Amino acid sequence: MSERVTDERALEAATRLFDLLPAHIRDRDAREGRTLEALFRVLGGGSAEIDAELDRFFDALFVETAPDAALPAFAALVGTPSFAPLPSGELPRALIANLLRYRRGKGTARVLAELAQDVTQEGAVVVEYYQRVARLAHLIDVRPDRPAFADLRPGDMASRAGRALDKAARLADLRSIARAAGRWHVPMVGVHLLRPLTPLFPAPDSANPTPQDVAGTPVLRPWPIAGTVHPGYWQLAAQPERKVRLFNPDRRAEAQAEGKGGRQEPHHLPDRLHRLPLHLEAEELRHAALEGRSAKPLWFGTKDLPFAFFARRKDENAFTRLRPEDLLICNLEEAPLAPGSRPAGSRTHEWSTSALPKAQAYAEESPILLGFDPATGRAIAPAPAAGQKEIVELRIAYAYGMGRPIGAGPQERNDDDVPFEVRDTGRLKNFVRVVDATAAAGGSASDRVRTVPTLAQALADVLSDGAGKRALIVLIRCDRETAAATVRVHPGTALHLVAAQWRAKTTGPGLPDDPDRLGYLVRRERRFTVDAPVSVAAAAPPGADEDPGELILDGLELTRGLSLGAKAVSHLWLRHTTLRNPGAAALTTAAFKNLSVRIDDSLCGPLAFESGAGPGRISVTGSIFSPDGTALPVLAAENLDARLCDVTLFGTARTKSVEATGCLFTAALTVQRKQEGCLRYSYLAPGSDGPRRFRCQPDPTLSTAAALRATPVFMDTSLDEPACALLHPLCPDGIRNGGEGGTEMGAFGPWGASLRRANLTSLFDDFTPFGLETAILDDAQSAPQALRRNKP
Repeated sequence: MSERVTDERALEAATRLFDLLPAHIRDRDAREGRTLEALFRVLGGGSAEIDAELDRFFDALFVETAPDAALPAFAALVGTPSFAPLPSGELPRALIANLLRYRRGKGTARVLAELAQDVTQEGAVVVEYYQRVARLAHLIDVRPDRPAFADLRPGDMASRAGRALDKAARLADLRSIARAAGRWHVPMVGVHLLRPLTPLFPAPDSANPTPQDVAGTPVLRPWPIAGTVHPGYWQLAAQPERKVRLFNPDRRAEAQAEGKGGRQEPHHLPDRLHRLPLHLEAEELRHAALEGRSAKPLWFGTKDLPFAFFARRKDENAFTRLRPEDLLICNLEEAPLAPGSRPAGSRTHEWSTSALPKAQAYAEESPILLGFDPATGRAIAPAPAAGQKEIVELRIAYAYGMGRPIGAGPQERNDDDVPFEVRDTGRLKNFVRVVDATAAAGGSASDRVRTVPTLAQALADVLSDGAGKRALIVLIRCDRETAAATVRVHPGTALHLVAAQWRAKTTGPGLPDDPDRLGYLVRRERRFTVDAPVSVAAAAPPGADEDPGELILDGLELTRGLSLGAKAVSHLWLRHTTLRNPGAAALTTAAFKNLSVRIDDSLCGPLAFESGAGPGRISVTGSIFSPDGTALPVLAAENLDARLCDVTLFGTARTKSVEATGCLFTAALTVQRKQEGCLRYSYLAPGSDGPRRFRCQPDPTLSTAAALRATPVFMDTSLDEPACALLHPLCPDGIRNGGEGGTEMGAFGPWGASLRRANLTSLFDDFTPFGLETAILDDAQSAPQALRRNKP
């Protein structure tokens, strides 16, 4: 039987076949021990297998639903050019589906833009630079879209300078765009790519959602000013007085619905949000509402884009969705000069109607419910008006930037390595606690599945009744926990703390019930923040024939660090986790023996393992390590054997032995046992002392000056910035293409950005008219660059 045919599906097919028998035969079979029904259950497996095979056959007829194994056949059918394979092994499904349409429109900017989006999976804008070359303005040929001079009055000219939407006229530049970075000339075409990617926390549909409706909407924390919390001050960043740069979500589908095709406008692009256009649109919406006229919003055109606020006032249960006209977009890069000051609760708008001399003047006020800065993620609420109460909870649906979806976030985290269907077996029993602060505790502490209001209650239940079982604590809300937590793990068992959606099994008439099935874990659109220290200890000393338990953290954001007690666990797994403790070590340990640590797709501060403990091993893939404001090594593991793959380390590292592939060691690496392990396709900072090397940068035989030219260049190195660990366009090719299989070195190697762009470049000759020259331009911005350009 195929793996796709579940027991539930086979039972459903058997029931459907058995129900076709006459009723008197089924009744007789029930009286005689249900032998015939048991036979039909056997036959049901074959029927379900045939049904599944037919489903696979029909899915394979269409490129949108075909399995990955069938894509090469579709690619050969439409003549898709051969591409360099990506690390994930995927083929550009969208390109294969649209290739014939692209060939019909080849040579146009629209096709080039859609082609770039399909191949790179990034936002793309195509610029034909003959439209940007300066020319004489003449009344015979009026071109409002091509001003003769740069108009500085709108205030957003600086934010667009040098990027895709820069419409200022330039003098002709005769250099090649591909070989000499020339741009403004008639035959030049630039394909501007926008990176990073923009994961999105979606908004609920209701205008007045309940606390249950906003479970997937992150909560803002108080914004302290010099350590003091003032009423009405909020920030989105998990760390005090830090910033979160909001991004516009990918809205290319919206452009298609508007009939714009590949021509993207600023409000369609997955890019950093700028204050000025949002401020002007919010002002226009306020003015239109007061004047009684209609206004067509661009940025705030849909329910949750580019962001949506939900506020709950004191003594109220439901949330209120704030309208765009209720927001005052402002600059909160720095705290107000008067600590605790708050914006006015209304703004006055003056206008007149009719023509002079009979013009009639009006002046009315519109309420302001929140001042917000999308460039910092900070907000200040005005003092409540008469009859209103203070806002006590503020949530926001938004998108943020990241070179690849790693760390705690809304990205899809389901995988074969972690449980999706929670089901008991003969050897494995599950113990599930669903943490929901909006629901009262039900059942008893010994129940297999129970909903509890707090993480502390869930941990207490696991401690009292979770021994000998796989314990799953499911954090189903994007909430923030401020109480210190102590996690006690039973010996020989596994404890999962997972930020995910919980889907209880459905039972009812006509639906077979499997008593061993408890429910399903859907790992997406959830992130749980623990804004307090978390410590791990053993629930009891392990027996002579058992090991300490295992702890798995999945989708959590820890802001005050994690500490492992003596022999607390034998295995620690951080999966899509943000582990930080600015100014100190993010992970500390006491004495351990045979400790195994696994870190996948995570953002981490310094890891400090007990120097006298051991032995042990650590395995890290697709992650970023940062000193996070300390002078500590980012990895202090002298007694651990390390295996690193696609990791960026912004500090020194010390290990017992190391096997590394595709890693960036930006500071010295020190290894005790250099006769073991190997460094492959990695960059090693000067002063590193490690095992043998294979195709690493820089080459040890190079001179000092030549080695400096092989140094990686990053957009940003702070974990607070969206471009953290992204390679700068000036980064040498030895780093950008020096990873295994031609990928870039570092944490974003699995995304294969360099390969995607190489694949796109290989298509230019086929889709660009003769005589034109096309090149890829990177429009990603570092934090200082974006800050300079976001001041109107």
